[in-house]
Amino acid sequence: MAIEAIRNKTPEQLRAAVSGFAVRYVEDWEAWLAARRDARPELFGRILRRWQATRPLAMRRLKVEAEHGAPFLDDLLESAADPLFTLGDLTLLTLPQRAPGQEEALTALWHIFSQLPTSGSASGVGISKAILLLTDGRIGPAFDSQVRAKLGLGRSMTCREWLRALEDIAEDIAIFESAHGALAKVVSARFAQLAYGRLYDMALGPR
Repeated sequence: MAIEAIRNKTPEQLRAAVSGFAVRYVEDWEAWLAARRDARPELFGRILRRWQATRPLAMRRLKVEAEHGAPFLDDLLESAADPLFTLGDLTLLTLPQRAPGQEEALTALWHIFSQLPTSGSASGVGISKAILLLTDGRIGPAFDSQVRAKLGLGRSMTCREWLRALEDIAEDIAIFESAHGALAKVVSARFAQLAYGRLYDMALGPR
């Protein structure tokens, strides 16, 4: 079934949807983009905990603050470095044309961040939130309950289902842009520099 969350919106409706995104999450995102590279590991954990990425499970912490055993959050971030490099400038919109190596990198990121909780496995909610952050919004949205409801998706999601959903979302964006122009020119100037995954997340996410 095709995803049709934005393709039938007018530019005015999409601009209002993005601008209506919850302010606290806008502020978290601005802090993330402004953070120094050496400050990002601590901020990554802090934001994901604030976003309740692994609820109801406890989330792994950095080694310096952890009361659990390995792997630590540092270890997950280190493991993610090579796949993130391989993704390069891949975005949500170009994801359907990804190279085999980029497919492998996306799959690797899924499996790495399935280890976010100290026990059990993270759902697609937590995994997609982690990847949204680490790609600076290029690969999104975060599949929280509000986004999933608007996309008609259940909570349970495999890596393959995640990739298929991203492909369908890319088509949804492409159809909107063919009628109305680039998302960056439709949204308010404050958000015009944000990447596709983040803009789509804001259009559907928490109010």
